[in-house]
Amino acid sequence: MPNVRPTVRRTEMAKAHKIMGVKPLRSYRENARIILSQKVEEVYTWEPFIQDAARREELHNMRISIKRLRYTMELFRLAYGSPKIHSGEVTMADNKRFTEFLKVIVDLQEILGDIHDCDVVLEILTDYGTQSEQATLTPGIAKLITQARETRNADYKTFLAKWEQLSAANFKHQLLSFFGAARKPKTRY
Repeated sequence: MPNVRPTVRRTEMAKAHKIMGVKPLRSYRENARIILSQKVEEVYTWEPFIQDAARREELHNMRISIKRLRYTMELFRLAYGSPKIHSGEVTMADNKRFTEFLKVIVDLQEILGDIHDCDVVLEILTDYGTQSEQATLTPGIAKLITQARETRNADYKTFLAKWEQLSAANFKHQLLSFFGAARKPKTRY
């Protein structure tokens, strides 16, 4: 077997958007509202590209933005996801809604991750197939490429259907409203 090393094209990961408006003297929840709403907006900057299955980099960058939103949500879970002992600001209903929102975000991240995995596999197999000197490998590689493409297409259709369902349900607005971005912060005296 020849010593063929596939070359994988590395793309630059999208840089996180700079968060504006965070102040150390503001409450944990107020800073959470500011940060989370901007993380949601960052995810939606990639929306114009999702209707084109060939926009691999943009789909991957959307996954990275969703991952950042997920981890930021997990970081601020106390502000939204579990009842506060001292004040009645967060209720058990908030905890349930937060968990539901987080599950949707995790699902989107996983679907986009599966698509990206297929993209990497396709790139490796295609590169290996063109570099291999053994003709006997060609049919097997072609079959694997076909399977990976079919899997990617199915995952992409699943993602689009889920995204369209979320859009129809006005998910972005629901999420921003839950985080408090749709209302002004309470004034404290």
